[in-house]
Amino acid sequence: MSFCFRKFAFLLIVLFCTWVVLAEENNEDLYELLGITRDATVKEIRKAFKKLAVKLHPDKNKDDKEADTKFAKIARAYEVLKDADTRKQYDLFGDIDDRFEKKEYQSYTYYRDQLGIYDDDPLIVTLIRTDFELNVVDDTQIWFVNFYSAHCHHCHELAPTWRKLASELEGVIRIAAVNCEEDWVLCRQLGIKSYPSLLIYDKDANVYGGEKYQGPRTLEDLESFVLSRVTATVETISSDDWHHEGLRKKQWVLFLCADDSSLCPEPETRRKLAAIFEGLIDVGMITDSALCDQIYKKHRENPIVFWKILHSNSLEDKSVTLSEVHSIDASDAKEITEKILSLLPDVQALTEDDFHEARTQLRLGSDVPWLICFYLGPATELNLQLKRLPMWLPNIKIGLIHCGRSAHLCSALHVSHYPAWGVLKVGGAFELHHGRDRLHEIVAFARDSSKSTNLHALSPAEFYNIIKQGSTWFIDWYAPWCPPCRKLIPELRKASQHFEPENVQFGTIDCTLHSNLCSNEGIRAYPTTRLYNGTQVHHFHGVPNEQGIVEFVEHMIHPIVINLDERTFAHVANKPKDELWIVDFYAPWCAPCQRLTPQWHALAKQVSHIDSVRVAQVDCVAHADLCGSQNIRSYPTIRLYPLGSKGLNTVAMYNGHFDVMSIKQWLLDFLPSPVKQLTPEKFKQKVLSDRKDYSPWIIDFYAPWCGHCKNFEPEFLTVAQKLEGKVQSGKVDCEKNNAFCRELRVRSYPTVILFTSPVDRHEITTQVASEIVDEVNYVLTQKRVHDEL
Repeated sequence: MSFCFRKFAFLLIVLFCTWVVLAEENNEDLYELLGITRDATVKEIRKAFKKLAVKLHPDKNKDDKEADTKFAKIARAYEVLKDADTRKQYDLFGDIDDRFEKKEYQSYTYYRDQLGIYDDDPLIVTLIRTDFELNVVDDTQIWFVNFYSAHCHHCHELAPTWRKLASELEGVIRIAAVNCEEDWVLCRQLGIKSYPSLLIYDKDANVYGGEKYQGPRTLEDLESFVLSRVTATVETISSDDWHHEGLRKKQWVLFLCADDSSLCPEPETRRKLAAIFEGLIDVGMITDSALCDQIYKKHRENPIVFWKILHSNSLEDKSVTLSEVHSIDASDAKEITEKILSLLPDVQALTEDDFHEARTQLRLGSDVPWLICFYLGPATELNLQLKRLPMWLPNIKIGLIHCGRSAHLCSALHVSHYPAWGVLKVGGAFELHHGRDRLHEIVAFARDSSKSTNLHALSPAEFYNIIKQGSTWFIDWYAPWCPPCRKLIPELRKASQHFEPENVQFGTIDCTLHSNLCSNEGIRAYPTTRLYNGTQVHHFHGVPNEQGIVEFVEHMIHPIVINLDERTFAHVANKPKDELWIVDFYAPWCAPCQRLTPQWHALAKQVSHIDSVRVAQVDCVAHADLCGSQNIRSYPTIRLYPLGSKGLNTVAMYNGHFDVMSIKQWLLDFLPSPVKQLTPEKFKQKVLSDRKDYSPWIIDFYAPWCGHCKNFEPEFLTVAQKLEGKVQSGKVDCEKNNAFCRELRVRSYPTVILFTSPVDRHEITTQVASEIVDEVNYVLTQKRVHDEL
């Protein structure tokens, strides 16, 4: 017995140790396995995996018995992290199911030569399903996209040409690539059926608007095709234009091509430069010999000049424009671009000490924010953006920080991609840009972020302090790589500007940096947005835009929906006959309830002018006994306790759609309506009869089959209620009384007409209740003033 017990105990210990080892293996951090940060892009994940795959591949490590296991680990990490959905699941829950525990893998040469064939090319943007639309739907640049397969021989043949094309067209358009072997869902959605497929997306194209290139795939043919799509133009300037059209007051890249100079750049080069400098410097060509001599006498030796404005509109003489001419000794577009950029004012370079000093000054009251670019190495595209920014952001200082020289600062600010953009706000708050590296997005970010002084990036310590103090905060839990998160953040900035910090403050928490906090707080999806108000936490499930956030926060801090509990439900149980209560019984975890919440708040707002109506809600998780006593069996349940009955004697159950219009229509049916149904005879008697005690009428002409008329009906009832006592309200069925409506020149439905007399009519074109009321009041005021005169 003793021996059996010892043997059994030994087996338990062995099993426990084996379980611990397996658990530790499964708990290995996938990001650490690949040697990447938690906010790494898909391109960075693939590059890291490729590097390890080439190093650890079993074909190259045949003497290592653990080679298969080691490779399986990094392959699993790659499969999990490259997909947005599984990556989100891993970030939130720390593990995923076992469908990635597969042993098969590609050959060594595949990982060395075929995986991510464009990942090492900084000028080629590797696109994936989750960011394809965010990039190519671009009204500022053309995109040329190569859809390829890693196993496609012709794709590999094209690769050197595609890289050269990206270099030749740097700054002109954006060159991109999509690996259809890994992103087959995207390629199938876009109708890609052969490889390589080259699609060009013009500035105004939608995600399905790419045009397939059908020509030869030589560098010359591809470049010629792209330049034929460039809309930027080289302006031809005459002597009269130059002297009389004020052109001299602008900065120009000028091609002085008199006498068909053989040194004049090719049309392709001129077109490239027009595209590169679009929105920054105008590009023009002059063929008039006398004008060329006047601008630059040595133009026959070097026909390219930069007309630089030194000072315009001086205090001494408003008409004076000082300029200087710089000869540009270069031949190709890239070299010309670099030389011209070197002549433009440089952005201020900042050290770590400069950054801290600027932050201190902003905390002490300085009112000029900073937009700071964090970078490594030179880049023409970056230089172009930096030179353009002062023109678009005249009230924001612009700085440049080299993260190689200020590594500690960049690390402390969580800068992990280059270039990265951040704003130092008035008050000292700092915010990183998580959107695209596009001029218009950077400008919009700088403007919105610098105004959004009420939005803060929060650390775990700051979050716990908020909870401890019980202050009111609207907090967005997000991941920088998550596309919906990146769409929400600009809306959050704009929403934060509607509120004073004393009422509510706004914060963001990066779950890639603070994963333990996000896990502890039960974050299950990105983005998750919540309002923390003392001990209460309200989840936001409304429309994720500025208006939706503002409305939600206003409803939470200034509630118009009555929250009922066991004690306050007595107001419903004992309600008098002259009150109507409509109550939503809900559960916070219920998805339809979450979708109903913004609609319910909107309903409360829209009927707030009706004194007899009370809009309320009951949380059936917090007040389960109350809901049980009312026999609530499903969520959401909407019940109405109508006028004319006391307490709970009469109850109406709602079974319609959960949108504000449908619920409002149902509710209004329980209210006495001031809107009178008019036949032609009654209409002539009441509206068209001339008498001394005439009262204005507002009439809704409708047809029962008209969907817009049904949607408008509750709006018109609201109008009638708000104008009661000033204007009488009526409606005419134009299906029954078609001839009469045509006689009144009513041709479409609904049509709303205000009659201020039998002969004076005013057609109202809006169908928004508040706007109709304002317009009616204005017309009546104007008529009263006219009558008094």
